[in-house]
Amino acid sequence: MKKILSSLLVLSLFGVAVAQSDIPDGGFENWTDKGSYIDYGTDLLMTLNGLYDMNGVEMETALTAFRESNAYEGNYAIRLTSVWFGTDAIFVPGALASLNEPETDNYVSDFLDLHRIKLTESYEFKPWRLTGYYKYAPVNGDSAAIELKFYQQNGNVLSTCEKYVITEAADQWTPFDITTGLQNSIYGVAEISLVFASSAAYDFADLEQCEGQAGSSLYLDGLAFRYDNEPLGLIEPLIPVVKTSVYPNPTTENVNFDFNKDVNANLVIYNINGQQIATSQINGNHAEYNASALANGTYLYRIIDGNTILSSGKFAVAK
Repeated sequence: MKKILSSLLVLSLFGVAVAQSDIPDGGFENWTDKGSYIDYGTDLLMTLNGLYDMNGVEMETALTAFRESNAYEGNYAIRLTSVWFGTDAIFVPGALASLNEPETDNYVSDFLDLHRIKLTESYEFKPWRLTGYYKYAPVNGDSAAIELKFYQQNGNVLSTCEKYVITEAADQWTPFDITTGLQNSIYGVAEISLVFASSAAYDFADLEQCEGQAGSSLYLDGLAFRYDNEPLGLIEPLIPVVKTSVYPNPTTENVNFDFNKDVNANLVIYNINGQQIATSQINGNHAEYNASALANGTYLYRIIDGNTILSSGKFAVAK
């Protein structure tokens, strides 16, 4: 039993490939009633609560993620709590990570079939910082951690943020700000893995080596990526809020943008050096840009609502 559960949890924290979808719920507003408990999950971030009623294992694990009403913003936040469980006394920290919600009754095989998160097809995604808010209630000197990795399109590691360790108790919402190391990168990000844990001294290669204190609780809210070089402090979600189809691409004259929902935002066009060259208002599920005056080359676009990037990508002009 210990071997099965250890293997399951080891692989469950490495991330999962996902299709583009709605914005991951960085404010933790959307929860699902599972009958005996309430769980949180999006296409990007999942908890380990799915192991609680997992079929194929002869032991129920303990819940490690909970909805909290004392939020920094909105109605809810999330609480991750470390636990001991089972007759084998396995210690596992509360975890929120790039997991995939099992689609069948065989939770074991579903959790084992995991990959890193695939981002948009435009790989210009280069956030400078990961920010958010936390509270922390450690037990007996425990500490919490956040880990983040970025990958190139070829699968090579582009940037690794070592464990951001939270060592002090915080009973009020406290901002965290993690530099990604991508400020001067000439490469965009294709894949990402992200883990939050309520006990930092974990070893997911061998759960018997995990250390921590049961009851240590990490609260999270308001997660976002940010760009210091943006005058408005733009925020870009991990996955686009709006799905955008761009055609024809390449183009000789007009570029069409179709959205999967109505938007009230700005279409902003940049050259390959990031200089803004045009902007226009969008109202509805379609926009058009006349690119006839542009020289041949690659251009970037963003769909921006306030300070949030709803979608981004690129198109080419070839005359």
